Amino acid sequence: RKLLRSMSFKQGRKYDDPASASQIPGFINFHQLDMSEVLLPTDAFKTFNEFFYRQLRPGARPCSAPNNPHIIVSPADCRCVVFPRLEDAQRVWVKGRDFSIDRLLGNAYPQDAPRYRHGGSLGIMRLAPQDYHRFHVPVDGILGEPRAIEGEYYTVNPMAIRSALDVYGENARVCVPIDSEVHGRVMVVCVGAMLVGSTVITRQAGERVRRAEELGYFKFGGSTLLLLFEPGVMRWDEDLVRNSAGALETLVSV
Repeated sequence: RKLLRSMSFKQGRKYDDPASASQIPGFINFHQLDMSEVLLPTDAFKTFNEFFYRQLRPGARPCSAPNNPHIIVSPADCRCVVFPRLEDAQRVWVKGRDFSIDRLLGNAYPQDAPRYRHGGSLGIMRLAPQDYHRFHVPVDGILGEPRAIEGEYYTVNPMAIRSALDVYGENARVCVPIDSEVHGRVMVVCVGAMLVGSTVITRQAGERVRRAEELGYFKFGGSTLLLLFEPGVMRWDEDLVRNSAGALETLVSV
């Protein structure tokens, strides 16, 4: 574990070095990234990390239903699985022996675990290294205090999640509650992964936030967002539920 942590921070420093900017064009070409949405030209990024958490042009990803707060939007460009009930997630996807909502929320928001423990709904949004790594507000509401939980930097790829290791409960993460008039308290859990130095929340506690606005970003690596909803609040799109029941991720965008 000490070696993994050391590697994570060493790699983070590497991608903050100005010399790392030389890797940006090759990364864009290899992954065939669409740069038309990106706010700054490629040569404006001074390090690879700056490119990694690049911003998009204003209006590049407008909210699809700005006047309907009942519609929840994807918080990220990601590969997602969704489960109407937490029990379904543990049966199909999250195989960690020690996984539980109490463990996931840890000492950040232990008092909120009962909200979701029985019959709550879960969305798991996995970001690959080539994805746009800023993440966005899924529901309208008032932002609670972001609280960090120290932990490891295990990979969040599907093979690891479906192993006996409780990746979500052991990795470094930040819990961010959003109190919504429509959806109750929605918990956004930002989980770091291998080679991720930090999670940055760009909004302040007490702010009123709206869907599709920026919430924060991940520095270098692949990372994951977990969305927790209270029982009876969330109805996922049928194709997402169907794919997830078959242990298939679905590619979605903000």
